[in-house]
Amino acid sequence: MPKQNAYRFYILRVFVLTLLSLSLIAGVNAGIDPYEALGTIQIRGVNNVKSEKNLQVRLFKTLAINRLQVQSVFLGSSRTEFGLDSHHPALKNQQPGYNLAISGGNMYEVRRYFDHVMATQPDVKKIVLGIDFFMFNQFQQVTPDFNENRLEVRRIIFKDFFDILFSKSSLIASVRTVRSSRREPDSIGSFYPDGRINPDFYIAKAYQNQPTKARFSQVLQDFMTRDDLYGNYQLSRDYLEDLKAVITTSQAREIQLTIFISPSHAMQWEAIRVSGLWSQFEQWKREIVQFAPIWDFSGYNSITTEPLTDSMVYYIESSHYRKEVGDLILNRILNYNLDVVYLEGVPPDFGVLLTPNNLEDHLAQIRQDRAVWVKNNPEWVEFVEGLKPE
Repeated sequence: MPKQNAYRFYILRVFVLTLLSLSLIAGVNAGIDPYEALGTIQIRGVNNVKSEKNLQVRLFKTLAINRLQVQSVFLGSSRTEFGLDSHHPALKNQQPGYNLAISGGNMYEVRRYFDHVMATQPDVKKIVLGIDFFMFNQFQQVTPDFNENRLEVRRIIFKDFFDILFSKSSLIASVRTVRSSRREPDSIGSFYPDGRINPDFYIAKAYQNQPTKARFSQVLQDFMTRDDLYGNYQLSRDYLEDLKAVITTSQAREIQLTIFISPSHAMQWEAIRVSGLWSQFEQWKREIVQFAPIWDFSGYNSITTEPLTDSMVYYIESSHYRKEVGDLILNRILNYNLDVVYLEGVPPDFGVLLTPNNLEDHLAQIRQDRAVWVKNNPEWVEFVEGLKPE
């Protein structure tokens, strides 16, 4: 065979093998659909346990809500993502609902997902927005899986489609999805269908079922060392304006918007104090309450001071609360059966509607509540202080 023909045959063979390899990869990724982005049929024991969706939260949630016509939406960080159930009975007349909160999102990202809802969900009537101090840190930048181009449209963009089919990360996620589906075919996976994180799956996957104290230690140390959390905090004027834009747009569109500050555990607030940010934490509240009334569930109340044990009812670790707390939040802010719920143990000190008129008294009350908690729990104060790096 002449050299020129041999060379051409070699190139053709490489091309064919490459094409076959890419086709195989695309076929596997499309058939498994690890991020539940393509709507592939789920088969028990094959691809029904989506264990890798947490790697592409912003992608799969954008496409998931695009397949719905929602009337109620939750927005915020992973705290909202863990705790708020869109099927809460107070929202029975505003279904379907979806938890569109995004892990690690700053206020700009949350605003852009609000914009996505405004552009693609004409039936939305109610939005509940959970906000957190760290979301307004100037050093909290957008995450790598955030993509502006996929927002405000109801179709999958080419880049996402290409990456899902052909990327190495998708192939790895597909393999892991098959393994998870075969190992635990009846598991819920990383997320519930309405976008809420499955806490038990998360504890097993992210923390390898570590004891509660170890989880608290890991999260608190992470917050106090990372520059984008408490390690180097600067209140962002731009992120404050993003919150203001959400409020003004909701008012203009006559959408019921309710905003609340998340009820992380008391030791999370101690981490803010140990990081030297308490005055900025209070100033943040002064800034945001100028825009609209905001429910505050932070501080040292009957829920957030739950004793740290391995059988905690309310908390996964210091940052994230469970559905049991989320239900209490929704009871309070949506005025659901409050008289009945109080009889069943919902504390009257859980949740204060902040306005400029009562803010300073509220901040003073939190300081007083902290003094009582510190007196009764010196060992946990020392625990948090011991986690701060030298």
